[in-house]
Amino acid sequence: MATFGALTQGDLPPVGNPISLLNRSVGPGFDAPFHFPGYRAVMVGSGTMALALAMIMIKARCSHIDRPEVILPGYGCPDLVSAAVYAGLQPVLVDIEENYHGYNLTCLANAVSESTVAVIAVNFLGIPERLSDIRQLLEPFPSVYLIEDNAQWFPELRDGESLSGDYICLSFGRGKPVSLLGGGALLVRESLIAKCLTTNGVLHDANQSVAAGAVTALKILAYNVLLKPVFYQLLSRNPLLRLGQTVYHPLDSIAAMDSFRLSLLRSNLTRYQSRDRQREAAMHYMVASGSGDALVDLAAHAQAPAGRLLRFPVLCADKQHRDQLLDVLVAQGLGATAMYRLPLQDLPGVRPLVQNRSSSDGAQHFADRLLTVPVHEGVTSGHMARLAEVLK
Repeated sequence: MATFGALTQGDLPPVGNPISLLNRSVGPGFDAPFHFPGYRAVMVGSGTMALALAMIMIKARCSHIDRPEVILPGYGCPDLVSAAVYAGLQPVLVDIEENYHGYNLTCLANAVSESTVAVIAVNFLGIPERLSDIRQLLEPFPSVYLIEDNAQWFPELRDGESLSGDYICLSFGRGKPVSLLGGGALLVRESLIAKCLTTNGVLHDANQSVAAGAVTALKILAYNVLLKPVFYQLLSRNPLLRLGQTVYHPLDSIAAMDSFRLSLLRSNLTRYQSRDRQREAAMHYMVASGSGDALVDLAAHAQAPAGRLLRFPVLCADKQHRDQLLDVLVAQGLGATAMYRLPLQDLPGVRPLVQNRSSSDGAQHFADRLLTVPVHEGVTSGHMARLAEVLK
């Protein structure tokens, strides 16, 4: 009966808000509609491209190192690896905490070597890494640069707050906080601009034709339709599509962001910043009051204050509990996922490309217990009531 009910109501997508095609900025060569003090933005074709460009710039500054390495967390998206491979850096994996997405700092300290040129700190669904702790750890290594990967969060800084990384990557891809179905930005610390590699010969031109813009507009219209549960279930319940499968895809180029997407960025950024966070607040209350000790609210127990969440993450007691809960939520069409399910090294296509400087025990334990539920604007009070009933 639960499955039949889901089919009549549709399936919630795990993430994603409608993309606005209205209120476009006009004119060639306009700047990004955001500014972060102390940084300069380079607009590119994706978040992965932004990450690769940061590493290319760092590699150019560290040309005296024969085999430069970049440290990545042992749990995360394989795009981290594809960006490193494209940039010509050796990806080195370091384990994370069992109950937190961030590095095991002892393992990180032991992993930094004479060949290390960068450490990537990932903001996970709006929950930051402990950037000040990593900065302190890297003080004896002044030639190691800190890259903030904010692909799953768009910075909303309160008074007195500032960004921390030397390079900061943003993504506007499908299902991202501010989504344009493509595009990204690299923020470079202004003190490094003069010493950075020029983007000439590295950053290719985007397709700026009217036809390309029309195709993007049609894709956005289709995406907006497919966010509706009654249509999304046609994708989510099709076994041939394998939605949510995480595999390694190589990066083949770095291009500038196209002008059509750039023209949509301001209005969509405004919509993002104006959305309320009532669903997040309801989920915090629901987990705290209704699940006992069975679920850990990852954002509430984070070691640094969380920002706006892309999905709501919880940690279950063990893999069996997580899988049972996930099966029920999926059967009811409530948009739950287990994210990557495996440590980064075990995702298809990754292992031959990486080196390990520690075990992956923490990453395995984290991957086995993680569960996320949606908090986008398509989640109704009815969905929340059904979530509450299941989580009890």
